[in-house]
Amino acid sequence: MSSQHQLTASGGTPRPEGGPPRCLRCNRPMAMRQVSPVLFAPDVDDVTYGCEECGTQAKRSVKRT
Repeated sequence: MSSQHQLTASGGTPRPEGGPPRCLRCNRPMAMRQVSPVLFAPDVDDVTYGCEECGTQAKRSVKRT
């Protein structure tokens, strides 16, 4: 599964292309909750998103640019 996310030029904050993912339960935009590096992949981070309304979470892997 490919991700359409990329990091900003500063490398600090992930920036999803086309906006944040939408919740599959209530169709609201999800907020970024956590960013953590992927072990043994120095140019990839895991980004966890959460829905403010229902609490659903989603995780996306993003490559730093």
